[in-house]
Amino acid sequence: MAVAELVTAGDMSFSLCPLLSIGAIEAIARFASPAQQEAWLPKLVSGEWTGTMCLTEPQAGSDLSQVRTKAEPDGTGGYRITGQKIYITWGEHDLTDNTLHLVLARLPDAPPGTKGISLFAAPKLLPDGTRNALRCGGLEKKMGIHASPTCVMLFEGAEAQRWARPIAA
Repeated sequence: MAVAELVTAGDMSFSLCPLLSIGAIEAIARFASPAQQEAWLPKLVSGEWTGTMCLTEPQAGSDLSQVRTKAEPDGTGGYRITGQKIYITWGEHDLTDNTLHLVLARLPDAPPGTKGISLFAAPKLLPDGTRNALRCGGLEKKMGIHASPTCVMLFEGAEAQRWARPIAA
């Protein structure tokens, strides 16, 4: 906590990178399957990877019931994410080897509203080292936090895994 306070006081925009990773770590530790935890947590905890939370969309703002991002089953147990997310803090950068994006999306048969939203994890780089089908669509202009690459993120059939355990609404 003392180091976090020093980093935040020194440069708020830079401190957002580890802050979002901490949120991803906590979510994975509480709700991911043991296999997902084993695959993701060591890299996130060590700082080799960073994490983001891709929640907001242009038409939805803070109303998550309006989320349109889709998750289609790929036939192999995974999913393909398609959609646009905005205000993604540290969404694209080259300070770490990889970024794990936690993404809210709807399955094809999902009911309307917030009950129809599921959480998925989509890495920037796939396990074989190739780039996933996601990219920065532009940088957001946020007053006062210019060192934070806050992005519009475009998911264009990105490979993802669904959260193993449901998160209570």
